[in-house]
Amino acid sequence: MYARDGAAEVEELSHRIAGLAAERQELRQAGASGEVLEENRVQLKRNQWALCNALIEQHLPSFASA
Repeated sequence: MYARDGAAEVEELSHRIAGLAAERQELRQAGASGEVLEENRVQLKRNQWALCNALIEQHLPSFASA
């Protein structure tokens, strides 16, 4: 069951990252301010970090708990 939850988390994070990347492209095309782009970048970075950790937990659980 844990592996399934981990897989669902990875999938959700992947979708969220794709959405944030698409949003960033739209923001750039619309000429968004640096402040708005920075907020998007921070959200993107946090989700990428969470995805990395979810993948480590999924594939190397002993490494993640060390």
